[in-house]
Amino acid sequence: MIRKSYISINCALILFLWGGLSTCVLSGASFAQIDTKYVSQDLIVGEVLGKVDPGDLLKLIQSNYYPVIRKNSGIELKKVKSSDREVIYQVLYPDKNSSNRPTRIIFRFFTSEHSLIAAIITDEIDFAITESYDAAEEIHKATSTFLIHFRYKDKNLVKMIAYNNQHPILRKKNVRKALTHAINRKYIFNKLLRQNGYFADGPLSDESKLHISGLDEYKFNPKKALQLLRNENWQDSNGDGVLDKNGQPFRISIIYEKGVLLEEQLATRIKIDWNKIGIDVIRKPLIKNEIKNRLAQQNYDVLLMNYLFEETINSFESFFKSTGSENILGYKNRRVDRLMNLYKMQKPPSISQKVLLQAIQKQINEDHPAAFLFFLWVDRYFVNRNKFTNFQLKGELLPFTEWNLKK
Repeated sequence: MIRKSYISINCALILFLWGGLSTCVLSGASFAQIDTKYVSQDLIVGEVLGKVDPGDLLKLIQSNYYPVIRKNSGIELKKVKSSDREVIYQVLYPDKNSSNRPTRIIFRFFTSEHSLIAAIITDEIDFAITESYDAAEEIHKATSTFLIHFRYKDKNLVKMIAYNNQHPILRKKNVRKALTHAINRKYIFNKLLRQNGYFADGPLSDESKLHISGLDEYKFNPKKALQLLRNENWQDSNGDGVLDKNGQPFRISIIYEKGVLLEEQLATRIKIDWNKIGIDVIRKPLIKNEIKNRLAQQNYDVLLMNYLFEETINSFESFFKSTGSENILGYKNRRVDRLMNLYKMQKPPSISQKVLLQAIQKQINEDHPAAFLFFLWVDRYFVNRNKFTNFQLKGELLPFTEWNLKK
């Protein structure tokens, strides 16, 4: 939950959840007054444009994705520069005993994770985050400058494929099921994820008390995938290797985060698996802002994404109800809508949230509006330990504003 912003004449005061503090954002007229050349007390965070929209930084800070400020510390941040490649915050400390701490936090955006990795290895970055095992391994082998800190993801953050349920080809559930059966998730799990996670069968992990057992896992089964497609009259009538129906080839595009190593690997593997059953796949890597615009217009075929489902009716309603505010799938099921409405109509509740959520999960599993692939275990945080000390306490990463620069 993000707390409301309070607007004053000179700046917007935003309460951070990490910091619980007020953050002052300067107006555009103030930007020119600040020298934006890098100085020794800058803490430089590296990011990839495909993964993060610069306009979403405040939300990510508020959600604790970036460890910035401790609650009730009295520290303020002032945004002094903002562009599509760099966002700079000046740090204002309430006491004088902060001369050895970062004075500015600079977010630098790269076009690819490969270029970010190069910047880490050449000591141009102080902090970065990745999901990729391969990226972490490359950095670990190339430099001893960086500490790799592992931070567990939320148990219900799922790596998934969103199918556009209103797409002419994808509106049939048997087609969506066939696509998922064609994906060799075991190969992905072993070769790309290096077994750092576990398989998903729905929006909630089996660690959740609200998870329902016995769901169809849609395991790798290319023969079943082809049979499901034949049942929907998809066949290769002209022998060109691509399935077709009524003269229309089975051609779809998959959107994913541009330049993000794991997403590129996953999209490539999925394309290979779908090609094998006669589906023509076009890969479309996009930066985060472009993905958001596409979703707002429901202008996509297939999307590779992460999504965090909370264990509440409201979270499921937002994503799966036909009128849900985040229903990017275009999914519509009257029974699911009725179950969600039923819970809110009960006064007092006679049917528990658990019973209703499990019934909803079962219906979603049958309709298969999306493919739930994996729950990944960790994010990998990189810290420049040659430049900073006091960044860790009892295995936990401290906020940036408590780090000390080495003398």
